[in-house]
Amino acid sequence: MKPLKPDNWPDELREIRSFLGNPLNIQSMMAHHPALLKAWMPFRNHVVANSTLSPRQRELLILRIAYHCRSDYEWQHHVDRGLLAGLTQVEIERVKQGADATGWTADEAALLAAADQCFNDLCIEEKTRQQLNQHFSAQQQLDITVTVGMYLTLAMIIKTYDVPMEEI
Repeated sequence: MKPLKPDNWPDELREIRSFLGNPLNIQSMMAHHPALLKAWMPFRNHVVANSTLSPRQRELLILRIAYHCRSDYEWQHHVDRGLLAGLTQVEIERVKQGADATGWTADEAALLAAADQCFNDLCIEEKTRQQLNQHFSAQQQLDITVTVGMYLTLAMIIKTYDVPMEEI
């Protein structure tokens, strides 16, 4: 299965196609299942545009999960987005070292630890939850877990179907 060319998207996805403009290949892959893409978009929009996390916080989580999943597709997309969100190239490279790397603030280290634990154990340890409680509201903590979950799901699709990077 390959991503559908935008001109070949089913008619029932016309509104989503219009909203996205030039869709990414991951979205064009999901266009094979219109009901799935229709259900996915409100969730995606929450995570990428309406989350209670700052763009910088969100990109730290996404980059850490992309690194863990060895999802070059997501890593490449989110290096650019991370830079736009205020991360430096040095910080982006440091994401690969995780929460224990020198230079993270306490809240950033807690975010990275939470991403690691979600990836490794599918839950956040009590000690890390206590650290998160010091820096993040209940809504933000839920947004942490759903952001990680969304990008784990995307990594599974990308890697299973070898979704290619977009040609520029």
